[in-house]
Amino acid sequence: MAMLCLWIGGAQAQNDKLAELMSEREQLVLEYQFYNQQNSNFWGKKSKNDLLNIIETLKKIINTDSELIGAIKEASIKKIAQSTVENQREGKITVEDQRIINARIADLQSQIKTLQVEVKKRERSIKDLEAQLVAGEELRYGKDKVIAILAVAAFVLLLYAIFLQVRLNNKATPKPRKKKVQ
Repeated sequence: MAMLCLWIGGAQAQNDKLAELMSEREQLVLEYQFYNQQNSNFWGKKSKNDLLNIIETLKKIINTDSELIGAIKEASIKKIAQSTVENQREGKITVEDQRIINARIADLQSQIKTLQVEVKKRERSIKDLEAQLVAGEELRYGKDKVIAILAVAAFVLLLYAIFLQVRLNNKATPKPRKKKVQ
């Protein structure tokens, strides 16, 4: 902020100096025109004093022009230096921003790789759980199959036992004998 204030103050001082030199030059040009119009000689021409005043005024104009050129060169050098500093600052900022962006990209890439590894682990655990589920279903189906076969066998045995019981009861109960008809 202080640099900005100094720069603005310097630019204002430079502009003030240029304005002052320009107004001084304008005054000298008016003075030159005044002396150039003087014809105070006896013959109606310029006197020696008029010519000396004109020469003196022209010297002052040349000196003022030299000061103006110097001030303009100084201002242009300051502007060039300022633009060079600004370009270097922007270059540094650009390099810094690029470094930060590259670091963020590298960080995000490492996060992506980590997430991909986690996804692969989860896919493997899901496949393992699916395999366990299938094995459990096959085992349960196998047990259910054995239970069903044993249930059918028990039912058949029960029916056979009932059948045998009925047969035994039929044999144990005497049949009424038919009397022989004689």
